[in-house]
Amino acid sequence: MRATIAAVAIAVVAIVVVGAAAVVFLTAPSGSLVVGVKDAPSTGAVSHIYLTITDITLQGSGNSSTTFKVNATTFDLLALQNVTKLLGKNSVPDGNYTMVRFGITRAIATVSGTNVTLTVPSGQIKVPMHFTVASGKTTTIVLDITADMTAISASNSLRPTVTGEETVPPS
Repeated sequence: MRATIAAVAIAVVAIVVVGAAAVVFLTAPSGSLVVGVKDAPSTGAVSHIYLTITDITLQGSGNSSTTFKVNATTFDLLALQNVTKLLGKNSVPDGNYTMVRFGITRAIATVSGTNVTLTVPSGQIKVPMHFTVASGKTTTIVLDITADMTAISASNSLRPTVTGEETVPPS
């Protein structure tokens, strides 16, 4: 009887140790990523551009992709002149990333006082950029979105130029 109890106790301890080791060794190292958006000052007949961003995907090495969790967020792009809006902070696998894709489910511009619905080709904006997320560190990227006012005025199409900037706070 004692031998059976000892064998069961050893088996339980072994399972717990193996499970804990698996969690430690199988969990990919990660860092924190903060994503924000801003806009440069603009002029013209367009006074507001309301965007609803619903998802962000990060493309890593070997075309791997990582979902950056973000709640559906609506904001006026033109109100973000020289101000950064935080979209979220998530833990993501560490590594090198080469592109950010963000889905836009709704885009509305106010042109000469009238709201118009904008089309977004493919429903997403792709931003080729290189940034690195280091294990245990926080990396911040800011997407600077500049709307093409001519495309908005001429065809109700949102075709922005987006540049990404990585900032890594001192360690």
